[in-house]
Amino acid sequence: MTNVHNDLSRVVDALPGLIWTARPDGHVDFLNQRWREYTGLSADDAYGSGWQAAIHPEDLPRLLERWPSALAGGDRGEMEARLRRVDGQYRWFLFRTSPIADASGQVVKWCGMNTDIEDRRRADESEARKTAILDSALDCIVTIDHLACITEFNPAAERTFGYRRDEVIGKQLAEVIIPPALREQHRQGFARYLATGEARILGKRLELTAIRADGREFPVELTITRIPLDGPPSFTGYLRDITARKRSEEELRRSEAFLAEAQRLSLTGSFSWSLGAGDITWSDQLYRCYEFDRGVQLTHKLIVARIHPDDAPPAIERMDSAVNDGRGWEDEYRLQMPDQSVKHVHFVAHAIRDQEGRLEYIGAVQDVTERWLYEEALAKARLELAHVARITTLGTLTASIAHEVNQPLSGIITNASTCLRMLAAKPPNVDGALETARRTIRDGNRASEVITRLRALFARKDATAEPVDLNEATREVIALSTRELKRSRVLLKEELADDLPPVTGDRVQLQQVILNLLRNAAEAMSTVNDRPRQLVIRTEREEGDGERLTVRDTGVGFEPLGVDKLFQPFYTTKSDGMGIGLSVSRSIIENHNGRLWAELNEGPGATFSFSIPRRPEVGTGPHARAANGTPVADVPAQARRNS
Repeated sequence: MTNVHNDLSRVVDALPGLIWTARPDGHVDFLNQRWREYTGLSADDAYGSGWQAAIHPEDLPRLLERWPSALAGGDRGEMEARLRRVDGQYRWFLFRTSPIADASGQVVKWCGMNTDIEDRRRADESEARKTAILDSALDCIVTIDHLACITEFNPAAERTFGYRRDEVIGKQLAEVIIPPALREQHRQGFARYLATGEARILGKRLELTAIRADGREFPVELTITRIPLDGPPSFTGYLRDITARKRSEEELRRSEAFLAEAQRLSLTGSFSWSLGAGDITWSDQLYRCYEFDRGVQLTHKLIVARIHPDDAPPAIERMDSAVNDGRGWEDEYRLQMPDQSVKHVHFVAHAIRDQEGRLEYIGAVQDVTERWLYEEALAKARLELAHVARITTLGTLTASIAHEVNQPLSGIITNASTCLRMLAAKPPNVDGALETARRTIRDGNRASEVITRLRALFARKDATAEPVDLNEATREVIALSTRELKRSRVLLKEELADDLPPVTGDRVQLQQVILNLLRNAAEAMSTVNDRPRQLVIRTEREEGDGERLTVRDTGVGFEPLGVDKLFQPFYTTKSDGMGIGLSVSRSIIENHNGRLWAELNEGPGATFSFSIPRRPEVGTGPHARAANGTPVADVPAQARRNS
């Protein structure tokens, strides 16, 4: 009997599986040699409950829970658990149990076999992952075999093409999703690859046309890869419906085309400038405006070099100030092209912050050269018209004076001649001479009355006394003069005092004085080319109850000995001047109980200033008088208009 048992043990040890037997109480009483060699446990260590040391700790509770019920029920129990190898690695095994009964049918032992199912489980898990990927993928996934027949068609493909998976499995790919016009090309390309291995499209991103089940064609993006398996080749295609993207791209192209055409017609270019990244992006129109080639690498230095040398310093100063403060700015300056031609541009930049908080500017530049040319021509025409108007007015005034005064003058001459003859007579006719002298006086008074009436006609205008903010009045004059000053390349600097209280006076008259001083300063610098044409206008409080306005230029100045003549009527240093502007200006200031004077600068140029008290007159209306009793309305209106 012992020999039979030993023979049976040798037979069991020779079997390929891991075999064991257990008593009804669950204790193992036999493990074949392969089981012991696999786990590294000896018979003494494994018998009884020692075998449990080879089971994965996560699987042992579940195994022990099911073991008693399986043994008690006498069923063929099957359980999966991980078994530790001798090297410490765990692999999945299937535990199968079968009862062994005696002659009476009583179960006396349980026989079990463990089968390695690690590879099968991995295959199942791989298949499950593949199925999950196919089902959850947003893109269409289609696989084909070496005959170009469909072997996989995921849910995204079903939704996109309108077929059920079971409808297309086994069908030719070309007949399902490729338009008829492209099917022959597909077949030839597939056959060429199988014959030569020439892969023209594998691994590349392509845009093609596909067809739905209802016959509608639509654009797709496609990538094809070969599945790396032994045997005949098979392929996976990843497709994406790009109808919406193509529509957006077309709309974007149309918008860009409209924008480019609008910029070309309006001569306006757009740009972005990221200070943190240093990136500068320009529209095509901006390249045309600055006359840079499209492929030129734009830099801040290169762009600034296009600004006209006379405009560059103040333009760069204003730009640096805005960038340092992180704010936008607006400016106008000239560009000087390589051929020395000049363009006028209007520049606007808006400051924003990108996602990383870096400062970026979005803006536009408009070529306003034609507008400047038109405005210069218009200004020239206005000057010529004003000159003609002045000449016409002067001619009319002269003709009126000549006509009105001619008759009394003729009478005066006649009476004077008669008076001389009467006095020269022998004896003198004294009574007649006295009467003739009286007629001469009468005709002289008539001539005086003519002059008085003409002066009243051409010069009389009521003044208005009102609170005037000198800074605000100055800014309005500057706004009216800005374009003319820029055209004359004058760099204007404002130094207006804060919290300057209002003065009382005629706002229009004071602004006329300021405008006259600004124009005179600009004209004094019109021939200056060896230094900046700098003009400073300043307001400030004076000691006591007064305010001062100063205009300082860097022009040609005046002769030191001629300062007193500057304010005399009809004295001028300009070839086309009339010599009444400064005279009228001084009259206006003096009628505001102030004073107007001129000084030569220590350097080039001159400074003109006026000072007025804050309350120069008492009362309002045409009879208002200054503090010294001088009528405010005593300045001729026609002279003010012609100044």
